Amino acid sequence: MPNHPAKKTGVALSALTALVLFALEPATIHAAATAATGPKPNVVLIITDQQFVTMMSAAGNPYLRTPAMDSLAARGVRFEKSYCTYPVCTPSRASHVTSRMPHEFGILSNQTCPGIPDDAVNLGAVFRQAGYRTAWAGKWHVPAPYPGFMSGERAKMPGFDVLPLQGPGHRSQADKAPGMGSDPTTTKAAVNFLSQPQDRPFLLVVSLLNPHDICEYPKEPDHFPKPPVADAELPPLPINYAAMAHEPSLLAANRARTMKPGSDIAGWGEREWRQYRWTYNRLTEVVDGLVGQVLAALEKTPGADNTLIVFTSDHGEMGGSHRLKTKTYMYEEAVAVPMIVCPPRRAAGSFTVGVDRTNLVSGLDLFPTMCDFAGLPIPGSLEGLSLRPLIENQSGNAAPHWRDYVVSEINDSAQVRMVRTERYKYIAYAEGENREQFFDLDADPGEMKNLIADRSTTAEVTRHRGLLQEWIRDTKDTFGQTPPAENGPKKRAGGKGAKKAK
Repeated sequence: MPNHPAKKTGVALSALTALVLFALEPATIHAAATAATGPKPNVVLIITDQQFVTMMSAAGNPYLRTPAMDSLAARGVRFEKSYCTYPVCTPSRASHVTSRMPHEFGILSNQTCPGIPDDAVNLGAVFRQAGYRTAWAGKWHVPAPYPGFMSGERAKMPGFDVLPLQGPGHRSQADKAPGMGSDPTTTKAAVNFLSQPQDRPFLLVVSLLNPHDICEYPKEPDHFPKPPVADAELPPLPINYAAMAHEPSLLAANRARTMKPGSDIAGWGEREWRQYRWTYNRLTEVVDGLVGQVLAALEKTPGADNTLIVFTSDHGEMGGSHRLKTKTYMYEEAVAVPMIVCPPRRAAGSFTVGVDRTNLVSGLDLFPTMCDFAGLPIPGSLEGLSLRPLIENQSGNAAPHWRDYVVSEINDSAQVRMVRTERYKYIAYAEGENREQFFDLDADPGEMKNLIADRSTTAEVTRHRGLLQEWIRDTKDTFGQTPPAENGPKKRAGGKGAKKAK
């Protein structure tokens, strides 16, 4: 499909290597290399909820401190152009474990989720079949939010042993600090798992809720630390705080609903938005502390130096940008998420460390990346790409050809699609007025100037419309054809999935 042209062109190889390996897929090459270096690595995937890509001090954010996340950034590669497939919990998480777009399984929103089909290739099952112990701690939400709190069939999820959770439910409580609902329980379950002797390699997913509790702050402010009153102690408003003129009508109507008299944020001014941002920062620090506990427990395991660690989030948070909060938007704050890949330390010399500011990565890439590092063949149905070629030392070889764009989707009360290329972002709504937006993110990172009608970008707008139409065709998307509620599960025949981009 158009999201992964690199699968068609392959990884760039030296002329001699190409003569020897021309018949092999990149996944096969990496699998053979991994198998030759010793035992299969353990894999730890840490997922936070509702964390924007720059919400860590390692990303240059001076308004919070995240030493645990920073430690991962210091030992791996942090991707700055990282995007979720859908800026809402359930659909995005479905993509994490299937490397497929949510609409392909009829997963249209948090509320419209038939679950992942039994015959779908999923992350846990692939690793389990390869001899791994697979375990999931914490939030799932596809569709059961927390199987670890349930019993019987409701406590099961495809491909993973669900670690039981004993403690508070998944929301913060009035007599406890924010973030002290399910997250400490999830952390305890993960730490207990890591303390157990292991007779085989493991894949552990640690899925934490916060900073998602920011959703509760406007209606339950007494459950949160009281924000400072002094302006000097509050973070500033974002540069794109003002709402844009001539926005898509559905987006503008949604903002109007959230701010109407009687709503939780009715009458909010600049100080209230700054206090909201201050609280969001504190929640991120809380979850960072729990990430630190998991990493400390991992360090005590015999296989600590042979463990791949991947860190990401399911979607972001508007945080007052464009005078909006939470998610379900295609602006950067909601759709751009952290992505850090830390190769096993015993193989550190084979990989680079630092920041990738160029390559576009997606939540689709988690599954193939973990397979690649584990030396497992990458299933042909996966639509993401392994990030391993991007962080390997190239030894003088040309860098791998990478994808030209990523796509995100929304299929809730509105159907929306986003195409993100190296420099530009194109957003299309299926209904309403002013349906299109086009931004030059190099010149306008705050997405404040819609260039859809600007003559200087006519050719690029046309190109991006074409990319979206190609993607719609290749993924059998029904964007603009039927109301969201009428979309249904779709299965695609064949092993390789949709056509790759040229």
